[in-house]
Amino acid sequence: MRGEKTVLYKNDQSPPARSVKMLMSLLGLNFIEQRDINPLFREQDTPEMRKKNPMRTIPFIDDGDFSLGDSHAICLYLLEKYGKPEHEYLYPKDIKKRATVNQRLFFDCGVVFQRLRAVMAPTYMGQMTEMPKEVIGGIRNAYGTLEAYLSESVYLADDVMTIADICTISTVSSLDGLHPVDGKRYPKLRQWLTNMYAKDFVKEENQQGCEDHVTYLFAAMELNKQQKSKL
Repeated sequence: MRGEKTVLYKNDQSPPARSVKMLMSLLGLNFIEQRDINPLFREQDTPEMRKKNPMRTIPFIDDGDFSLGDSHAICLYLLEKYGKPEHEYLYPKDIKKRATVNQRLFFDCGVVFQRLRAVMAPTYMGQMTEMPKEVIGGIRNAYGTLEAYLSESVYLADDVMTIADICTISTVSSLDGLHPVDGKRYPKLRQWLTNMYAKDFVKEENQQGCEDHVTYLFAAMELNKQQKSKL
């Protein structure tokens, strides 16, 4: 089944990379080699990396003669390739349940992560010194939708955890560090975070990278502020 060496290219501060690492931990895929890439040094832009991953995103996986970018696609690939019958709850075969999981995955990718990207991109580019009201408003809007989803089930797509929760917790944990989820305004989302934060694979594969990510963003904002004050 394993064939040639499989390599995950990642950075622990990257929320998408953390989601893949969490799934790997849950599936027991400790035979997959992990190699760090520093996006600030544009290490994903080398000709070799561009050929393997034209998106130039982190993470991506190199599985012998097959390469794949996008954390959601990677998680589904690994789950379908290495998942055992006892892992079926993560991506149920029932067509309606699976459709709901897919929708939540698309929401994480298309909406929730974009709210985080609205902080990350201008901060890395030296432009953002603090989060403006419109950015905070976008984050709260995403929180509100997640709260609505959680009014229907204990987890985002079902009453049991699915792959949608694993992918989304990596994004929301960074947002929670930047703009904490208000338990009074979003009680179900706060409870979901508490449930997810308590899981061993989240503690081991997400917590430190998330804390480092948030710390770096705030430090970068402060540095941007100092540099702009000198102009």
